[in-house]
Amino acid sequence: MKNYLPGWTCTNKRILICLLLLAGNFASAQTRSYKSARLELVPINPSLYVHVSYLNTNEWGKVGCNGMVYINKDSAYIFDTPASDTASQELIRVLQKKWKLKIKGVIVNHYHNDCLAGLTVFHKAGISSYASELTIKTAKQENLPVPQYGFTDKQILKLGNQEIINQYFGEAHTKDNIVSYIPEFNALFGGCMVKAIDAGFGHVGDANIAAWANTIRAVQAGFPAFKVVVPGHGDYGDGRLLDFTARLFALPVTESNASAPVTDQELFNTIHAMDSAFFDAFNRRDLETTMSFFSPDIEFYHDKGGKDDYKITREKLNTLFTNNASNGFRRDLIAGSMEVFPIPGFGAIQVNRHQFCHIENKKMDCGTFKNIMVWNKTGDQWKITRVLSFDH
Repeated sequence: MKNYLPGWTCTNKRILICLLLLAGNFASAQTRSYKSARLELVPINPSLYVHVSYLNTNEWGKVGCNGMVYINKDSAYIFDTPASDTASQELIRVLQKKWKLKIKGVIVNHYHNDCLAGLTVFHKAGISSYASELTIKTAKQENLPVPQYGFTDKQILKLGNQEIINQYFGEAHTKDNIVSYIPEFNALFGGCMVKAIDAGFGHVGDANIAAWANTIRAVQAGFPAFKVVVPGHGDYGDGRLLDFTARLFALPVTESNASAPVTDQELFNTIHAMDSAFFDAFNRRDLETTMSFFSPDIEFYHDKGGKDDYKITREKLNTLFTNNASNGFRRDLIAGSMEVFPIPGFGAIQVNRHQFCHIENKKMDCGTFKNIMVWNKTGDQWKITRVLSFDH
């Protein structure tokens, strides 16, 4: 008598051996799960799992934080560490001891604690870590555990004969956030850049809310399909999570100006670079660097707030930065709106429109205003001597 099973032909003499081999084959492909008070492994399929750990926060209370595990045969990659050392130790123990897997590495999505809090535990266990160079730089600046191996724009890792694509598409939840894509399953680990369906804005204190939607659209254009999408928090789903996130952070439509002819390209480039540096400090809420762009005799005219000198300008900016530390407040230049006019023997006049956005009452709140700044050049140094902010 013969027994016919998919991919197997067994005779009576070999039946015991066949069944044992077949049982082992099924066991390697079966869906597993795990749950404790600190850690949960939620199966997506036998090769993909969401690992969930918990972070206690002042603003949000106890928050569930998602990572991912990708398994190929007897090896695995982990995406983000759990949110604590103890949960990280537990995840390593479960995968290595209980599931008999070799952990090839951990991939860090961005520099926040819900991505790399347990990184030291992984390093002590001899597990390699990967992240963007921007994440490595930021982790060093913030005195956080530092990933070992970096990349600039794109990195391809191998798990067996399958690829993992780690890629940076732009700023969103943080300036350094990446996504990780697994072609075998058209699966995306988006981390905190991607929101679960019907989620709110979440923590945006380090975000670029003006660039967020465009970055999501770049991710959508960068890969062929999304059957599985895992966000940083909340339930996983499919490509609709990306659509939802792009809509959530969509900015009001602002008409771009047709760029005016530039009569002095070198001067325009100089002032444009100064504007970018000035408002980079502003968007980072770096008071000292922001104030360093102003002349001590600055006069700041605002059509709603009146006239301010250097001292009052500093006080108002300090209040502005303090009150908007966690709502994503930022300024962005309207494309094509800047004009620059030389002032012989003194400096230049900058005229532009710009957009200020923040999140208020669970909505994106943006306004577009007009701006004039007078720059004075002394030696090689440029300072802002007058500001006219109007059309509010």
